[in-house]
Amino acid sequence: MIEFLRSKLFFKHAAIALAVVAVVLWCAFKFISTYTLHGKTIEVPNLKGKLIKDAAKTIEQMDLRYVVIDSIYDEDQKPGTIVEQNPSPNFKVKQNRTVYLTVNAVNPPKVQMPNLIDVSLRQASAMLETYGLETGNLKYIPDYAFNAVLKQLYKGREIKPGTLIMRNSKIDLVLGDGLKGEKVPLPSLLGLTRKEAESALVAASLVPGAEVFDSSVKDTSLAKVYKQTPVFSNGAMINPGRSVDMFFTQDASKIKLPINDSLATNEENTPN
Repeated sequence: MIEFLRSKLFFKHAAIALAVVAVVLWCAFKFISTYTLHGKTIEVPNLKGKLIKDAAKTIEQMDLRYVVIDSIYDEDQKPGTIVEQNPSPNFKVKQNRTVYLTVNAVNPPKVQMPNLIDVSLRQASAMLETYGLETGNLKYIPDYAFNAVLKQLYKGREIKPGTLIMRNSKIDLVLGDGLKGEKVPLPSLLGLTRKEAESALVAASLVPGAEVFDSSVKDTSLAKVYKQTPVFSNGAMINPGRSVDMFFTQDASKIKLPINDSLATNEENTPN
C-alpha cells in the first residue's frame, strides 16, 4: 500500500513538473515570438528620389529607422534627394530595422584649379576635363604662341593654380593668336550630340554659342545637332575663338548630313 501511494505521489509530482515546464516553455516562446515579431514583416518603401525630410516621415510611419551613411554629387539628380538605399525597395524586414541611405549633395564638391599657363588649348581642355571642370569662352590676343594659354579666368578674373573651385565650373582661356590673324576650319556639327559638338568646337579653337532645342527633345543628352550658325560648308574658315550656335532635335528626319564635295566628285567619276 505504501509503495502504491509513493508511486502515485511520484507521478503526481512528475505531472506537476511537466506542466510547469510546459507553461514556462510556452511563455518563453510567446515572449520570443512577440519580441522578434515572428511572422510579421515590413516591406521597405522606395525612397529613391525623395528629399531626406520626406523620406524620414515615411520611414518613421512604418516603424523603421534610417541612417545617412554617405553623400555623392550627381548633376543629373535633384540636390538633397536619396540616390541609393539599403535594404532595397520592397525588401521585407522586421520592425525597427535600419535603412541606410546615400544622399545627393546640395553643392558640387570642390576641386583644385590646375595650372594651364603655356600649355596648348587641346591639352588645357583635357586637363580641365580631368579635374572635373569645363572649358568656357576663348579669347585670342596678339602673341607669338598660337593656341597657347596665356591666362586662365574664372568669372572674369584670373584664377591661380591650386585655388579650390566648384566642380563643373567653366574656365575661360586667353590664347595667343600667333600674330598671323590665321583662321581655323569650321567643323560640321550636324548629327553630333551636345557633348560631342562641344568637344569638336574646343578642338577647333571655337566655343559653343546659343543652344536651341526643338519640341521633339525629351532628353537633352540624346538630342543631336540638325543646324548650326555659321552654316557649315566644305572649306569654310572662321576666326578662332568665335562662337557657334547649335540647334538640337531628336527627330532623325531633320538631320541632313553634309556631302563632301571631293568625295561626291570622285564617286561621279568612278566607272561602274
